[in-house]
Amino acid sequence: MTERMTRRDALGATLLALAAGPVRVEVARDGTVTAYTAKVELGQGAMTELTMAVAEELRVPVSRVKLVMGDTARCPDDGGTWASLTTPEAVPLLRQAAAEKRGGAVTPAAEWKVMGTPVRDLRGLAIVTGRQQYPSDLRMEGMLYARAARPPHYRAKLSKAGEARGVRILKDADLCAAVSADPVEAKRAAAALQCEWEPIPFPVPPSDRAALMRSFKENSTPPVENMKTRYPPLLRRGDAHAAWGAARAEDRHSSRYFLPFITHVPMEPRAALAVWRDGALEVRSGTQAPYAVRAELSRALGVAEEKIRVMALGPGGGFGGKQRAEVEIEAARLARLAGAPVLLQWSREEEFTCAYHRPAALVEIDSSAAGGRLETWIHRNYNAGAPGLMTPYDTAHISCEFHRAPSPVRQGSYRSLAAVSNTFARESHVDEWAARLKQDPLEFRLRNVADERLRAVLERLRKVPGGLACTIEKQARIALRAQVEVQGRLIRVKRLVYAGDYGAIVNPLNLRKQIEGALVQGLGGALFEEVLFEGTEQKTRLLSSYRVPRLSDTPPVDVELIDRRDIASAGAGEAAITLVAPAIANAVFAATGRRLRELPLRL
Repeated sequence: MTERMTRRDALGATLLALAAGPVRVEVARDGTVTAYTAKVELGQGAMTELTMAVAEELRVPVSRVKLVMGDTARCPDDGGTWASLTTPEAVPLLRQAAAEKRGGAVTPAAEWKVMGTPVRDLRGLAIVTGRQQYPSDLRMEGMLYARAARPPHYRAKLSKAGEARGVRILKDADLCAAVSADPVEAKRAAAALQCEWEPIPFPVPPSDRAALMRSFKENSTPPVENMKTRYPPLLRRGDAHAAWGAARAEDRHSSRYFLPFITHVPMEPRAALAVWRDGALEVRSGTQAPYAVRAELSRALGVAEEKIRVMALGPGGGFGGKQRAEVEIEAARLARLAGAPVLLQWSREEEFTCAYHRPAALVEIDSSAAGGRLETWIHRNYNAGAPGLMTPYDTAHISCEFHRAPSPVRQGSYRSLAAVSNTFARESHVDEWAARLKQDPLEFRLRNVADERLRAVLERLRKVPGGLACTIEKQARIALRAQVEVQGRLIRVKRLVYAGDYGAIVNPLNLRKQIEGALVQGLGGALFEEVLFEGTEQKTRLLSSYRVPRLSDTPPVDVELIDRRDIASAGAGEAAITLVAPAIANAVFAATGRRLRELPLRL
């Protein structure tokens, strides 16, 4: 963009004082543009995309816009950085605010000059040169480094705190940590602490899949219809249970699927710097949700939210794992005891054992079909959640249900939430119907899909061989073909071919990066990843015992996108990961005749 703001534009947009309250876009008298959002750059390209949105509407170059992100003292509460909501929600908010500053309407997609073009990550040079600062790089005058002592058990109560000479030890309930001006000294002292812990047994052994699945079913709570939530736990059409009961036995099909607990494995374990000043708290960390973390800090510490400032720095990875205030609360507790700023850094082992995991899932599906068309669909997800619950297939009788169940393990958000478990089960089950009816998997899906955009995406993969999966996720229409090679018990993915319709594409370069990254991450959950437990312990504690995708596992990836400028932009960060496991499982069936219904996929 080379168009400059006019003098009238600049003079008409006066700089608003921050004391007047959070604003979204400011234009200074010299034409400098500053925009504000509570969204956080997690590597998903939010900084670049939101900067593009402001530049588009103010008719200025991207380089003219400064974006302030994730600061509760300066930014409006746009919600956490989750659920792929930055594109469909935060982009329109900033575009509208910028357009109002210009004194005009939001620019139609057909007239975009900045949005819709491939813009490189604005942090790219800093990242590759090592200048990019992450939470673990934080420093402050007078700061102490802290390392906490942790139990060998998954859950335990501190019965006796350890002691150490020459290093200050801080104790607060079950939190015991060494603090020092020397990070190496703090780490060594924490490792040497001889704390005594009283283990708390698991209510159900998470290592026993059969017991876990039984517990999920027996202790679950049936869903109640609530259409006012983002992810309704019960979605119905027709009378699925009556239709299922009336269907002929030969027209019915039932199957069960299981996904284990897996963990996020961000490149950077979490870290937080906390400092108290006159009863007020300031915390800097790599959180994905600064306002939610501020609320958690308030409850945990008994301090009013107005006296807490959370500043989110772009972390070295999150994937849904950095939404809660675990490390922030611990750092704040230690800083209050120490009377000094404290930087608490988790080790890789703490990242594995102290953070929450992706929920395990039991999914059961009962369906019926006649004349090559699905007629009844009953989908029950136990424990994992409601995201991705609704079927994209045009079926007369539907009951899609999320049954909440108690979990023996701490669990929480993971990229795409429960859409991975629900899509794995649904797309595997649909593929089973195609095989049972001796129909081509793509043709069977087309026969049962009414949505024209999803049909168009499927048609893009008509001439591509391989296992197939498709879905509507975050309003995106997506499909994936996976080609595999099976050697004995080894499954190798040889190629992935992806097609997607995300409405109007804001940044095609970043969208492709997000799709490719999600597909590679999905290989881990499909083929390797599982958190293991034994007795009262979590056995998975280090990367040496937890297999994530390697460069040698990564196949060629082809991505084809449909850019629809007449349709609102859909969320993209989470969608693609949902298709990986079912596409691979369906490819394995095509190659071997074996149907795999549990993850990770094993022959």
